[in-house]
Amino acid sequence: RSSVPWGAGATMAALGQYLDAASAAVRAQDGAQLARLLDVANPDAMRAVTSALAENREVNLGALCQQRLPQPHDEVFAFHCQCLGAIAEGRAEDAFAAVTSTTQAFVKDFRLQETAWSLDALVNLVKAAKALAERADAALAAAGKKAGKLHDAGALLMLVYRNTANTSVQEKKRASLFLVVSLFKIYFKLNTLHLCKNLIAAVNLPTFPSFESFPSSQKVTYSYYVGRLAVFDDDYARAEKNLTYAFEHCSARHPKNKKLVLRYLVPVKLILGRRPTARLLDKYALDEYKSVVECVRKGDVRQLNDALQKHQVTFIMQGTFLVLEKLRDIATRALFQKTHAFCAAKHPQKANQVSLHVFAKALAWCGAGMDIDEVECVVANLIFRKLIKGYVSHKSRVVVLAKTGAFPPLS
Repeated sequence: RSSVPWGAGATMAALGQYLDAASAAVRAQDGAQLARLLDVANPDAMRAVTSALAENREVNLGALCQQRLPQPHDEVFAFHCQCLGAIAEGRAEDAFAAVTSTTQAFVKDFRLQETAWSLDALVNLVKAAKALAERADAALAAAGKKAGKLHDAGALLMLVYRNTANTSVQEKKRASLFLVVSLFKIYFKLNTLHLCKNLIAAVNLPTFPSFESFPSSQKVTYSYYVGRLAVFDDDYARAEKNLTYAFEHCSARHPKNKKLVLRYLVPVKLILGRRPTARLLDKYALDEYKSVVECVRKGDVRQLNDALQKHQVTFIMQGTFLVLEKLRDIATRALFQKTHAFCAAKHPQKANQVSLHVFAKALAWCGAGMDIDEVECVVANLIFRKLIKGYVSHKSRVVVLAKTGAFPPLS
């Protein structure tokens, strides 16, 4: 391990001592110590750099690092010191540029290594790159300029991913899912969701490490994003599978995260004809879904419209509004099913027929009145979407239902 004590609890203002500690960590291949030294949140590292810059603004960081560190880590730490200085002075764009250079220099050496002893340090640089890119974009937006640093961070992380995933050194792949998840977060924020699909394909390759070998937190986050992508693709069975995994495996110590998963899982289950319990909605304070669930159960189309309208801003911000709008068809089917039961009881000899005029009255009773041609279009759409089995007799204004399986399971 490193022969120079420098890290948690140590207070060193001298830049030279900091760089000597870095040199010792590199020579001893002390990955844990190197990760601490390359952590932008390390207060000791920040003090060492800022105190040196305060004494001499013209200090030649490159030359100083070259004197004390072996190649290529002299370059890595020169850029890292520039990054820390930029962070301390609030120069967000410069900080991101510096962490980008730090990471690129680090990867050049990392890909040549036959072990993964420095992987944790690389992970810290990736975390810093994403955080500093977001900070830089916020500063650019505040100044009325175009924000594109998060896009650049995505390209940087993809560089790192390729050099950890495409290797014969299995230990280097330990960070693969972490990098995939980090890229997911960037792509979702940038709304470039199509870029996620290649990553999902890579995770499913036999050369990718076993999914179960990764930390639970990474598996949960990965499943959450894959589930959300499936929602956008209208693949509700896959969405339910992944979101259910994320919810069930998310630690009870993180109720906010479980609630975040439920915001997408609840609409998916409703689309598939499975209603959440009132107890579950109460436990995670998902009050905005209570009236929605009840309206779908009753087939009350008008009240469902009112509920969606009432919480429209919330649902749009969550990204679930378009999914929830599809519940109108589910609620309409429920109302049609009740109308069919009424007609079958009144006219048992025509149990598989439903008058469109009767259904129009049911819609009007719910406050969703429309003319008979519109009602016919609504039913035709339900048949087209395979929510109902049967056909519409335009001449008789009657829906003739299949004698078996007229209302297929939604799932």
